[in-house]
Amino acid sequence: MPENNAFLTRSRQTYILIALALLWLALRVPHLATRFSFNWDSSLYARGMAEFNVLKNQPHPPGFPLWVFSARAIEPLLGRAMRAQILLAVLMVMLALTVFYFLARQVLADNHAAALCTLLLAYSPAIALNSSIAATSIVDVASSAVAGYLAFLDPRRSQWRIVACLLGLGILAGFRQSGVGLLVPLVAVALLLHLRDAWRAVALGALLGLIAFLAWYIPLAESVGGLRAFSHLVNAYFLRVSGTTSIFLGGALRRHVGMIGENLIDYSLNLIGAFIACGLFFRERWKVPPGWFLYILWIAPSLIMILGIHSGRVGQCMQLFPPLLLLCAAISKPRLPAAIAGILISLAISYFPYGQLQFSRFWRVNYLVYRGTPRMALDLEASQRNLDRELRELQHSGAPQPFVCAREFSDAPNIASVQYDFSYVSWVLPDAAPKGKSIWLFNQTGPDAETRKRYQTWRRIWGDNLVSLWEAAPSPQPQAPSP
Repeated sequence: MPENNAFLTRSRQTYILIALALLWLALRVPHLATRFSFNWDSSLYARGMAEFNVLKNQPHPPGFPLWVFSARAIEPLLGRAMRAQILLAVLMVMLALTVFYFLARQVLADNHAAALCTLLLAYSPAIALNSSIAATSIVDVASSAVAGYLAFLDPRRSQWRIVACLLGLGILAGFRQSGVGLLVPLVAVALLLHLRDAWRAVALGALLGLIAFLAWYIPLAESVGGLRAFSHLVNAYFLRVSGTTSIFLGGALRRHVGMIGENLIDYSLNLIGAFIACGLFFRERWKVPPGWFLYILWIAPSLIMILGIHSGRVGQCMQLFPPLLLLCAAISKPRLPAAIAGILISLAISYFPYGQLQFSRFWRVNYLVYRGTPRMALDLEASQRNLDRELRELQHSGAPQPFVCAREFSDAPNIASVQYDFSYVSWVLPDAAPKGKSIWLFNQTGPDAETRKRYQTWRRIWGDNLVSLWEAAPSPQPQAPSP
């Protein structure tokens, strides 16, 4: 389109893209002031920063050594473990988005379309959330982008890229092992395809990647008693966690079906922006993109994991987002007006005031969406700051301890996070609750009917749309008659 006849000239489009990128960065800034854990794992990583010991669940298996030690190195700059992890997450997603841009440019052969794809990926609620919390899940996006770039690059040009990708994957596995593990089929086939034209680069990259992998893997295994002990520990942890969600590993059918339903909701909300940007809702026929079999190898292992084995939340398998979004763009390239509409919808999903619906009849369904958005991270931090104030007032007033944590969500506050974030108070689970007067931490709805039977009276002390504090007291003992 001639520049003098078009309102959205290339230069104007570039300014819009830059403005959208700066807005995305600005939305990350408030999260860097975070003081408290976002979920169970956040507190375990923070404990590992103070004392790395996988046997003590500091952090949980398989250990995430490079994440923990990188965050430990950053912590003196920011003063808090959670802030260090969030800065690390922001740096990791910036690496992921950079690699994804070059991948999209390679596949789409269009710089502006590649930039639009990158922005759509960045603004998707799951990416926006996981780049703003203390969680390793954002590493999967970087691993996925690197593996995809390796699969789609031209091996006859700049063969050093093959070496860089394999070395990068060996390092990224030390930040989060499971994500790279699910990409092995794609990487293996990509190397076979590149072998004829770039066998030296493939051999050198495989060697350097293996060295990088062993450089962190062997010390990690030795820290828990050797390779056999480490393998047993990781397998036992995997089976215990997956056994709660997968019917194939002993889980309940209802829980498995619920996991599938949650994933369908999560991925639908995260892909709607891409569908709108690429006009896929209005296309009668979808063309088969070049390299379709690579997309299958890229997507299938993660789909098997989240639909058949285990997925605790939308961040569980984030290596799915780059291929799914790139596949949408390969079927139909995004255009700027439609992409802006898609980004606006993603922003609306990300920052809708879900907290106002937390006392409705449908709060559990609302919470499934809420917990997968950056709005949740902001609200949860504000909630825990208020909780911190209330707990300190209770402590100063001489309230009986231990306090009881009866909130069972993986999102904070839970027993792991409160023992880290509010360690000035002694905490126990409901099974170990004292018989006398006690302080209990629940979700926003308070004690259920079964829990209320344990004590004669319950008094709400404080609460918001996520958590509540209650005082429980037994029935008074009858006094003996005076003689």
